[in-house]
Amino acid sequence: MRLVNNHAIVTGGAQGIGRGIAEELMEHGASVVLADIDEEGARETSEELTETYDGEAIAIRCDVTDSETVDRMVDRSVDQFGEIGILVNNAGAADLARTWEMPESEWRQTVDVCLNGPFLCTKAVLNHVLDAGHDGAIVNVSSLNYSAATDGLPHYSAAKAGVSQFTKVVAAEAGRHGIRVNAVAPGSTRTPMTEENGLLEGKIGEEFLDRTVLERRFGEPGDVANVVAFLCSEYAQWVTGETIYVDGGQHIRGLHSYWDTLDEMGAFED
Repeated sequence: MRLVNNHAIVTGGAQGIGRGIAEELMEHGASVVLADIDEEGARETSEELTETYDGEAIAIRCDVTDSETVDRMVDRSVDQFGEIGILVNNAGAADLARTWEMPESEWRQTVDVCLNGPFLCTKAVLNHVLDAGHDGAIVNVSSLNYSAATDGLPHYSAAKAGVSQFTKVVAAEAGRHGIRVNAVAPGSTRTPMTEENGLLEGKIGEEFLDRTVLERRFGEPGDVANVVAFLCSEYAQWVTGETIYVDGGQHIRGLHSYWDTLDEMGAFED
């Protein structure tokens, strides 16, 4: 499978789904920038990937909510590799809170990272790709939550719904320039974050598994990475503006209430 370009940026690439995506792109010959606010984690990952694959992985600290930081990250990426033709907007964040109890700062932070971040990174990369005049591919990491509602994630769900609509608009704008824009929507996926937060354990984990129509297991970063690599390849040359669920079919049955299930598990007890 041949990628549309051999130089990529993956935001939130230090661990989890972002790391899995970087690994898969490198498996297909790409050199990758791991743009992450966790500079130390990104550097460790970049060293491991460079030792494993033929391409090069470099780490650049980047706060995707800050336009100046994003612009510098893209400039450094171009300086390092000569060009950038693939962008994967993966960085995300969210804490669980019901709407009437959510601090405004928490709402703004989640929307800033999950929606404004993809806008800023996409804008910066598109300006480079359009100036360079070569084809490109952008993949935004949305979420099953963009379409399936659950208590406690109003900010995250709204932001991810925005990501999927943003994907369509940019696909329409950039398509005539040879740039495809798509999104993937993962379901419950095993990452360091979901394991640390206990979202795959006990009753809440069982609820996820009960709504998975394929194998009775959680998703892995590689499941998402495989679809991202496809969307960044010439195999997907006639695919743009799509959001593809990568959730083992969880979207068919919908989501349970995270809040109610965690409450039953005693997660909110003092």
